[in-house]
Amino acid sequence: MVDYAAAAIISGAARGVILPGDRIVEADLSEGLGMSRVPIREALRLLESQGVVTSEPYKGIRLMEVSHERLHQVLDVRVSIEQLAVRRAIEAKANSGEGIERLKAARDDLAVKAGLGDSYAFALADAAFHRVLVQLAGNPVLSNLWESLARQMTIIVGLSTLAKSMESIVEEHDLIIEVFQSGNKKNMERVMHDHIVVLSETIDFDTMIQNQRKERESRLPSRRSRNPSAS
Repeated sequence: MVDYAAAAIISGAARGVILPGDRIVEADLSEGLGMSRVPIREALRLLESQGVVTSEPYKGIRLMEVSHERLHQVLDVRVSIEQLAVRRAIEAKANSGEGIERLKAARDDLAVKAGLGDSYAFALADAAFHRVLVQLAGNPVLSNLWESLARQMTIIVGLSTLAKSMESIVEEHDLIIEVFQSGNKKNMERVMHDHIVVLSETIDFDTMIQNQRKERESRLPSRRSRNPSAS
């Protein structure tokens, strides 16, 4: 139940239903998911430990911000982890045979999810691809560090599909596989930096989120329509 509640929150955030900075209310989640507040409370504690939500006195629990500064901080750590992982994977000769087959299978699943047009499913498939890439380094410490950022990145990737085509993101993964297979570590580090940092920072998340919030508010019934007695 805790995992289900956590996944529901991540799903809503990746699809732009819950927007960065939005307040998350236990009672609303309890009613919407049809479960008691206990697993929801535990799920929120778990997500807070992973940086997905924040809790402040008098402000309640809110979804993490995706400001330019916050995005830079997350991507800076993530690219360092993945660049180290690909270096170690190439040194371990995991960039051929079974390693490449695993990456290609993850890439194909990403393409399938792109065809469905579901931002959350696509973001999960993106995470699965990068999870394989890091696992090929054969270093569980690196994998654990990467997993600590996985849910934040799932939200960021999901939101990015509101401004960037899923097909273009799939093509970026084709390039990652091609360069990884070549075994050129310097080129691989550059490709990972471009994919994770440069291309992500070309998206104006602040404006995109503001526009998404305005669109969401425009779909809500007006106060007058919610309260017919008002005059």
